[in-house]
Amino acid sequence: MCADDVWQCCPIKVLWRLIFQRLAWKLKQLSLLLHIALRFSSGARQQRFASFVSWFSTLGVTLGVASLIAVISVMNGFSQQLQSRILNVVPHFSLASAQDTPALLKDVPNSPLILSDVIIQSQQQLLAASLQGIDPKLQMDSKQLNAHLQTTNIEQLKAGKYQLILGSGLARQLDVNLGDTLRVIATDRVVYSALGELPAQRNFQVVDIFEFGSEVDQMFAITHIDDLSRMMRSSRESMQVTRYFLERPLQLESLIQQASHMGLEFDDWRRYFGEFFAAVKMERAMMSLLFGLIIAVAAFNIFSALVMIVGEKLSDIAILQTLGLSQSKIVTLFVIQGAWSGCLGALAGGVLGIGLAHSINSLLSVLGLNLSQNFAQTGLPVLVEPMQVLTIIISAMLLSIVATIYPAYKASQVLPAEALRYE
Repeated sequence: MCADDVWQCCPIKVLWRLIFQRLAWKLKQLSLLLHIALRFSSGARQQRFASFVSWFSTLGVTLGVASLIAVISVMNGFSQQLQSRILNVVPHFSLASAQDTPALLKDVPNSPLILSDVIIQSQQQLLAASLQGIDPKLQMDSKQLNAHLQTTNIEQLKAGKYQLILGSGLARQLDVNLGDTLRVIATDRVVYSALGELPAQRNFQVVDIFEFGSEVDQMFAITHIDDLSRMMRSSRESMQVTRYFLERPLQLESLIQQASHMGLEFDDWRRYFGEFFAAVKMERAMMSLLFGLIIAVAAFNIFSALVMIVGEKLSDIAILQTLGLSQSKIVTLFVIQGAWSGCLGALAGGVLGIGLAHSINSLLSVLGLNLSQNFAQTGLPVLVEPMQVLTIIISAMLLSIVATIYPAYKASQVLPAEALRYE
């Protein structure tokens, strides 16, 4: 026996040949079903109302997907903008320095911090604020802070000078300018004097003002960590905590769970803005639900159109069954016919939604709805996340396919004798 005969009889060769033959047969069957579905679709155009419902459902899916992508992209932009404006100043997560560090924070950038609730007094006003004592040399977000300072940079804070950097909102309410002197009174630390117990206090000089364009401008002030510890009459080591700068500060669930399991005492941004970001998250979820219902209504229209087409094609279904088309192939046939409109609408909506998200500010300007004044002269913030877009498109396709299952199943249950009795 020659080598070629051995190869021809090889089990692997036979197996591969059977696999390719099976695939070729499946592709031929699928091609036949696609051809029949196309004929049914062109025949359905003779029934105007069914054709109208089918195209209307495609348009509904397109508009629903496009609207959802555009709205979610704007909400993403809002969330990112709020995070950059608010959570750059608010500590993302902090632990007392003496405590063990959770595994999730081993490689996370961190800086020392002393945080104290104080009252700031000027000649005109008295306001409550949160005072942060930082070490300019070790501050990991100094570049972000410097970008929002008016005159100097954070590295110019010197220990022993008792310098203060105010938020712009605080500065306006206190009616102070650079170089003015303010009295800072600690609400959580008392000292003993000849007059008895008095809150720790000290005069500070305003050396700069930061502005993030958010609520933090009215809540926070910054000074050198050594000056704050001296005012509090305590050592820096006994008061400071370790402040961690998280890449995704809004996603704290796993970190909080690990810290709680270790019995650690910690603090995070939710202390200041937990309810605010929870409301933003709820609003985002409700908007997604609203536009998701639009897609669901469009999918129901696909269901209605397919039911009408099945009722019209009873005799054709019976003839296909008598020619040997199995019930499973009948189901596949009508699933293909019904799902194409939903899938086409989802793909068109995805393209339209991405284009709408990127050009929404130009479109609003054309319509005379210029929102630049409300959003730092940049218009609506937009952030298109590819995975979100892909998820929306695939979900719309799956919903459209699910809507075809029941009409397709009913089509497979047609009895040829009953359907052809009066033909």
